[in-house]
Amino acid sequence: MFTGLNKNETKRLAAIALLRKQDIARDAALGEFANLAGEVMGINGCFVTIFDDEYQYIKYVKNVPLKTEKMPVQESMCQHSVRTCSPIICADTRLDSRFADHELCVSGAVIFYAAAPLMTREGLALGTLCVTHPLTLTPSEQQINNFLRIAALASTYLEAWYSLGRVDPLTGLPNRQFLLKEMERLAHQKEHRPHTLILLDCIDMPKAYELTRYLGLSAVEKMLRGFGPLLRLRLKLPKNAHLYAFAPGRFAILVDAGYGKVLIKKAETLPDIEAQISGDIDIQLKIFTGYVQFRPGDDDPQEILRQAISTLHEAIRLRMPVLSFNADVDQKRNDDFRLLYDLSEAIKAQDQLYMVYQPKISLHTGHTEGCEALLRWEHPVVGNVSPATIVRLAEKTSLMTDITHWVIKTVIAQLQRWRSMGITMPVSINVTVSDFSRQGFADALEEDMLAAGLVPADIRIECLETEKVLESGTALDELDRLKLKGFKILLDDFGAGYSNISYLRRIPIDIIKLDRSLISQVTTDQGSRIIARNVIMMLKDLDYLVLAEGVEDQETATILKEYGCDEAQGYYFSRPLAPEAIPTWLAQNSPLDLHALTPPRRPQ
Repeated sequence: MFTGLNKNETKRLAAIALLRKQDIARDAALGEFANLAGEVMGINGCFVTIFDDEYQYIKYVKNVPLKTEKMPVQESMCQHSVRTCSPIICADTRLDSRFADHELCVSGAVIFYAAAPLMTREGLALGTLCVTHPLTLTPSEQQINNFLRIAALASTYLEAWYSLGRVDPLTGLPNRQFLLKEMERLAHQKEHRPHTLILLDCIDMPKAYELTRYLGLSAVEKMLRGFGPLLRLRLKLPKNAHLYAFAPGRFAILVDAGYGKVLIKKAETLPDIEAQISGDIDIQLKIFTGYVQFRPGDDDPQEILRQAISTLHEAIRLRMPVLSFNADVDQKRNDDFRLLYDLSEAIKAQDQLYMVYQPKISLHTGHTEGCEALLRWEHPVVGNVSPATIVRLAEKTSLMTDITHWVIKTVIAQLQRWRSMGITMPVSINVTVSDFSRQGFADALEEDMLAAGLVPADIRIECLETEKVLESGTALDELDRLKLKGFKILLDDFGAGYSNISYLRRIPIDIIKLDRSLISQVTTDQGSRIIARNVIMMLKDLDYLVLAEGVEDQETATILKEYGCDEAQGYYFSRPLAPEAIPTWLAQNSPLDLHALTPPRRPQ
């Protein structure tokens, strides 16, 4: 429509998308320019406009009876200045064919009219600065020159304001906001050709922050500035293809799907970046790429950005150089996120989280020696959520702490109820490294126990994530304090990995819990029997109490008893029970018949 604006339509529309939005400080500044223009012309009617292809937007007005802040372009007096990118000085609008029929001129509200286009350095007309008067007026040449100078200053101010909103100050590249506006422009044009949005990650920002600590900000900023030109060179981007600074160390490219395929092929073979930080200090950085294909007229730009970010993070997580958006994977992660939110609500609710208790049986006496408290979640929509899913969702969030608090509070209350019924047996709870890593965990647990009339021996601590515990000095300190206070420490899932043995003298352990994978084949595989027997013998020689989990048949229980295993739990003995079922279990289940576990003669 505007012939003077075709030099760079994309930039003009991106700028207008920002400028037409309300900004109190910016619009007040534009008002000051307008008032100053009125003063130099000796009149007090003035206003400032911003234009897009359909509407004129009034950003400031004084003493001009404009009926609305937004009007169609064809109804605006200022369209002529914007169309030609030229100023208009009209002494009497009633005598000018462009304005004679306009309602403001017919009514006599605007007889003198002067408009100057607000131009960028690239020749883009963004709007107008206008002054008006209800009488004819012939300004001097000096007044007109001053008016145009003020309009030029207002243009410079607008361009500077806009640049701060669309240009990344570190790299000088168009920023994420600019990218979003470009995507919105494509959608507004109902552009249905497939496009591709590509995101590239050049550095793990925590690593960049760590480098800043040692090398200073300027060295790292120099490295970050260098990523853009390097990517453009390696991808051989043409000049008309924008590279956007999406975030520190991250860049975006928006192209049609055909050229997107070419760039994806190149991204698959991008070499690592050898970045020279300072002097002879070099670091090697791996580039990760996530991309999504979409149709601008059909898909929401904000959603496309979200999908691209999700895909890039999945590529980084999987250590894959290039990854395409996968709707199924994205849906699963979204479901997990919603489930994580639901979990936070479940902790506050009264009817979703609950505990069950699985008895532990002595293979020496046949008596129930205690039980393990197991968390369960009955989601109101999806039903039962597995404990493994609960831990996976919560382990890297503050919810893990909330869950542990909930479990401790619930188990303590249950122990009190059982004590009132004459039932005294220890209950073990699962605790993660994030719990142990909170200084004061041991003191707080002891305080809660004593306040409830219980003693540390009433609760046993099952230590999860053993490798991570060894990486945390605070966790090791808290375990030592728990041990000193009288809590029994269980090492969970022994035998599930390859480095468990090194833990035995570094963590204050009382009980070793054999993982089911270590004992699951002792009835069918001689090699498994040899391993299980020697592991149990070694642990007994080291004076640990040995507990086997996942025992599901009599023959396995018999073999474990023969090898010297102390306790066992599993479906052979009992499934996890509701707390109200424990008294009945203890009353109806006499000590295990140890004669039934007499080991058969086995060929050597």
